[in-house]
Amino acid sequence: MAHEPRAARWPLSTTPADLAPFTDQDLDEARSRLTRLSRIWAGRLTALTPDQLDRSPGAGWTFRQIAFHLAESAYYADAVGDLSADR
Repeated sequence: MAHEPRAARWPLSTTPADLAPFTDQDLDEARSRLTRLSRIWAGRLTALTPDQLDRSPGAGWTFRQIAFHLAESAYYADAVGDLSADR
């Protein structure tokens, strides 16, 4: 049975949970996890043939399109810059 997509109901204001502290230890853990994820993703992409890169794992984007999207996300993050409170 297919479900109709629903619009997200985001709060219109910043809540205390949005301002939860992110410690240096949290940052270190996040960087470590993202580094591991990046290495796994790069290894899996490298193992795919050009034909496999141009196939979709489902009804959506191909692996190549996903890879380009992620690269654009990194570009966006670099363009936004450092958002830490103490900069």
